[in-house]
Amino acid sequence: MTLRRIATEEAFATPDQLAAYRLLGESGWRDPDVLFWRNVVAGQFDDIVEKLLDLGEGRIAAMDRHGVDVQLLALTSPGVQLFAPARASEMARASNDLLAQAIARHPGRFAGMATIAPHDPAGAVREMARAKDALGFNAIVVNSHTDGRYLDEEAFWPVLEAAEAMDLPIYIHPRSLPQQAATAYGALQLNGGIWGYAAETGLHAMRLIMSGVLGRFPNLKIVLGHLGEGLPWWLYRLDYMYDLQSRRLPRESNRKPSDYVRQNFWITTSGMNDADALRFCLAKLGTERILWAVDYPYQDAGEAVAFLDAMDLPRADKAAIFGGNAERLFRIPRQESIA
Repeated sequence: MTLRRIATEEAFATPDQLAAYRLLGESGWRDPDVLFWRNVVAGQFDDIVEKLLDLGEGRIAAMDRHGVDVQLLALTSPGVQLFAPARASEMARASNDLLAQAIARHPGRFAGMATIAPHDPAGAVREMARAKDALGFNAIVVNSHTDGRYLDEEAFWPVLEAAEAMDLPIYIHPRSLPQQAATAYGALQLNGGIWGYAAETGLHAMRLIMSGVLGRFPNLKIVLGHLGEGLPWWLYRLDYMYDLQSRRLPRESNRKPSDYVRQNFWITTSGMNDADALRFCLAKLGTERILWAVDYPYQDAGEAVAFLDAMDLPRADKAAIFGGNAERLFRIPRQESIA
């Protein structure tokens, strides 16, 4: 029996979303994400745009070429978080409906993460409930900061409370750094996947850890791509520096950062097709905390399949990373692989 492959960080876009990005690009706003998407929709990446918009046979054919059984889909970053709260919630609802229709047309091949507008907390909670109960989604995606604000802030606690109560994992996906923080990255084109995304998303994760919200919401499930945005490599130093800080800063809990990472976080292999790096993360976090992903269409599916296929790991570990862990975390129904 072949291993079931569930890719857990796969992107799509909607025509309305890209049209709205185009208008933002014409506005003169200098937000780094706006500048990026201004170039994308201007024709510099037509091949990527075509794949993002395809939720049908072309995407399925690409999956079949590489033996990808299921894509767990999320609206491409930064999603709806560039827009005013009411408009963002409206766009989130429309994108979730479009995704649900694609899943219904291709049963067993797609699963969905719900888009929400975190800066409209009440609307986000309503959409989370609708996405779970009416659309059958079992996770939400938040594209890191919203206007430079992060989920540890009290204004966003209703979203965290609802995610815990509904047992919906939160996938914190990268986006560009806030405009005020991006200057030092921009001149050398570091504000992106090469470095800035990990720095920004890793900061978001650390704010959740250090703020105490994981003590308030202890059953939250947080997913980070790109082998944890650097956190597994820093566990020793995080704990060491935390102990030093605790001598002068009172803490509500004696738990260390590494304890929260191992209890509340899962990581994916998206964009990190590096066998040595994966072995390190396996040693630090254990097989059960690691999910396979491609990051389609921004990364090559064939490479993502081949690197894990080639690793010298027990078959049970490969089965868990390729699909079993995703089945449990995202409640994706078990089926035989088509590959």
